[in-house]
Amino acid sequence: MKALRKWSPSNGPTNPIKTTLIAPIENNPMAKLSLPPSKSHLIRWAMMAALQDNKTMLRFEGIPGEDAESMRRCLIQMGAIIESNDDGWQVNGGEFRRPVSVLHCGNSATTLRLLAIQVASLAEPVMLDGDANLRARDHSIIVQLLQDLGVEVSQGSGPERLPLLIKGPINNSSVKVDVSKSSQPLSALILASHSLNQEVKVETTGKQVSQAHGELSKQVAQQCGMPEFDITLNKWNVNPPSEVKIPADSSLLAFIHLFNHLHASDISVELETKDILYPEVLDSPIQGKIDLGMANDLITPIAALMCLQNGGEIVGVAHARHKESNRIEKTVEMLKSFALEVEATADGLRMEGGQEVAAPTEIVACFGDHRMFMTAAVLATKVGAELDSPRCYRVSWPEFSELVQMK
Repeated sequence: MKALRKWSPSNGPTNPIKTTLIAPIENNPMAKLSLPPSKSHLIRWAMMAALQDNKTMLRFEGIPGEDAESMRRCLIQMGAIIESNDDGWQVNGGEFRRPVSVLHCGNSATTLRLLAIQVASLAEPVMLDGDANLRARDHSIIVQLLQDLGVEVSQGSGPERLPLLIKGPINNSSVKVDVSKSSQPLSALILASHSLNQEVKVETTGKQVSQAHGELSKQVAQQCGMPEFDITLNKWNVNPPSEVKIPADSSLLAFIHLFNHLHASDISVELETKDILYPEVLDSPIQGKIDLGMANDLITPIAALMCLQNGGEIVGVAHARHKESNRIEKTVEMLKSFALEVEATADGLRMEGGQEVAAPTEIVACFGDHRMFMTAAVLATKVGAELDSPRCYRVSWPEFSELVQMK
């Protein structure tokens, strides 16, 4: 690591590490800001719409992030036609066919895990891969689920856990699903249950995390024709609505809250509705003990706010250790770059309030994690900083640069 360069346009990029400089700003003159469509909704709906012959219009505002585009690209490889226009995506699908090349899921673990069960129905070998960040993540739960379903799976070894080579079909009639680290394996099974050749009895193990995302998957499947889900899954016909409104990604409001606090500004976002994933924690004072078990994506910006405001403790987010980065340990490390002291606990973070942000003396490590980078970038608008992982914010919010006036 080296000391930050002075804020001067004459300083060229001499550091081999890809970084971006964010200068302090007085404020952001915009009164309102647009959010991208929720990638959680868009990824699920695009996949289900691609499984039927009729057209489905997925309407949304804003620019989808790269994670959603990764799902779109993979679905096109499997035969879907997805046209992008000013109103959203028009999806014309049909029965999936085996792709002729690797399905590259980019940075999107959701895309990888949801497709892993879907492609098992093809009964032919299909390879899924991703970028360096996704390759380094733990995919053992989805691999174990596939194997328990009787699907053949081989995967990368050592520090790289991808690619996965998957060959179905699903053969077993009962399975246990660990929901203690992620809701995505159960979501993947529910959304792929339309292709089952026999009844599958499902038993969940562990304390379920990210329940709202799991409930979203059930809602999407049921709106597409899946019967009420109890403990068994059976084959069903996919029949999604002809039109679906994709809500804005309300989890990104946390970064606007942080910016407004730092600059005493009042940038707002208009949400048509508060969907199932809306983080209600943002409607209350950020203080005391806050359980983010239903909204673990907020851990880093909320931790920064608690440092600057009244302090407190974040609990219920042990599973945040398994995200794009270990968001408990890495949040501590990243915020320390800005002189914000946070203590890691077994299931969250603890911090004193009334702290003041200070300019980092070295490049701020963001670990390829978009939410880590966006938190650091907002803090940098107050004191200036040089951040690594400069493009990672695009996986969720391509227009984030407008908030922090990043060039």
